[in-house]
Amino acid sequence: MAKGSDMTPEYFEVQPDPERIIEGLRDTGYEFNTALADIIDNAIAAGASIIDVRVAMDFGGQVIVSVADDGCGMDRDGLINAMRYGSRRRVDKSSLGKFGLGLKTASTAFCRRLSAISRGTSDGGVLKATWDLDHIAHVERWDLQIASAESDEIALLDNVAKGKTGTVILWEKVDRLLKTYSNASGKHARNALKRYTDNARFHISMVYQRFLDPNDPRANNVIINVNGEAVQAWDPYCVSETKSPIAEKVQKVEISDKDVAEFTVRAFILPRKDEFSSQTVLREARLTNDMQGLYIYRENRLIHGPDWLDMFSKEPHMTLCRIELSFNHKLDDAFQVDIKKSRILLDEILYDWMQKFLQGPRREAQERYRKGVAAVISGAAALLHTGSNNSIHSKADQLRTADIESVDGVTGDVTITNKNGLTKLRIKLLEPTGVGECHVQPIDSLQDGVLWEPAFIDGNQAVRINTGHPYYHKVYIPNKKSGVTIQGLDSLIWGLCAAELGNVSETNKRNFEEMRYEVSRILRKLVEDLPDPAEDQLT
Repeated sequence: MAKGSDMTPEYFEVQPDPERIIEGLRDTGYEFNTALADIIDNAIAAGASIIDVRVAMDFGGQVIVSVADDGCGMDRDGLINAMRYGSRRRVDKSSLGKFGLGLKTASTAFCRRLSAISRGTSDGGVLKATWDLDHIAHVERWDLQIASAESDEIALLDNVAKGKTGTVILWEKVDRLLKTYSNASGKHARNALKRYTDNARFHISMVYQRFLDPNDPRANNVIINVNGEAVQAWDPYCVSETKSPIAEKVQKVEISDKDVAEFTVRAFILPRKDEFSSQTVLREARLTNDMQGLYIYRENRLIHGPDWLDMFSKEPHMTLCRIELSFNHKLDDAFQVDIKKSRILLDEILYDWMQKFLQGPRREAQERYRKGVAAVISGAAALLHTGSNNSIHSKADQLRTADIESVDGVTGDVTITNKNGLTKLRIKLLEPTGVGECHVQPIDSLQDGVLWEPAFIDGNQAVRINTGHPYYHKVYIPNKKSGVTIQGLDSLIWGLCAAELGNVSETNKRNFEEMRYEVSRILRKLVEDLPDPAEDQLT
């Protein structure tokens, strides 16, 4: 056995390869919206009251992005620290900046030249610190360039700072935003840049809602402009309509032996489309399937959502449900905030707690949604079965299996005759509610929640179909534009009714009732996992 070495351990400082590291950090998964938000975070952390975002393209197709603010600004040492990968921790732990990487990784995810231009004192000069990825690759060193700002860069700063402290973050050599367009300055590329800018404007209005809303006391007010246009706060919860949450809970979390933090959850159920006070408010609410779920805020800044954190999938019947979850920096570890501050994870205890809390709000949202859907379905169903009525009527005489013999004027019982003789039934004798409605009639509900029941309409063998049954909701409605499918479904159920009327007798009539109830129950379970119809399928 070899003896252990007596050699004293040596330590070597091994510098990472600058080009490989800095190029690798470009692929941390930033989207344009989240990258811009990281820059805005730094401006808010610097105490800015005005933030000016500009996204422009020159005649040659070169995109330039700048974010200017009137915050505290930085001197030479401050600039160097800000541009360091893994800058020193901020004194204020509640700052929106967290890891000391966001400015660099967010920016170089889209550009190859990043500059921070800043004035640290009102009577001081304007300095510029620049990371140029092409220069780093060429010299193979972590060369940060420090220089005096150019006149046009000072003008960009003073447009917001007015000669006082402030900072501009400048992206040049933007190579990853419109890289798929062969003509960098063409119409399609310019339209795409406009879409990016419009999407970023909405993202900012949602992420910084509490900062942008002058009536929200939870965060300091900030004005954010995008290409000269002030961004208005977007309220996911439509408080002007909802007024207040349907459920609210402040939950305490022990984070150490001596410290306890808390988070707040508030559940809002939005009105249905027909209940909004105006079409303008309805449009602003963005009442779509993808906007449902949890909106999660760290230090009053939206960092995640909307989604259900993998607890549930997004379904149309949850469209009205939006949940606000707020916490501060003390719970960063509990919620496992990621480097982009755009994703969180719940540990098992928090996950279980949240699932239990959400049961009530989700149930209420589903109930309100279904009431609205039921009204829509009821209106649509009146015309949905016209083709079926016409088709069945053309063959009904050939397929008739039973006739009405008499009606008891006291009990309402109907005696029919079929191949088994006379049978007394509790069955509806109806008049048409619409032109041509003589074989298939939609009805809001049926006794015992069954999907269908036999009837006679104007003396014709008929079926009443329960539009409140999940089978109708999830099978009929998504196929309402397919006349052939609807006729096929109606013909099947009408055929079951005709067969029942032709074979029912005093000895087996209870069996037929049980069969309808049992089939309806089974169908209810079978369609349970089918998606609800999308919004456009309900109109």
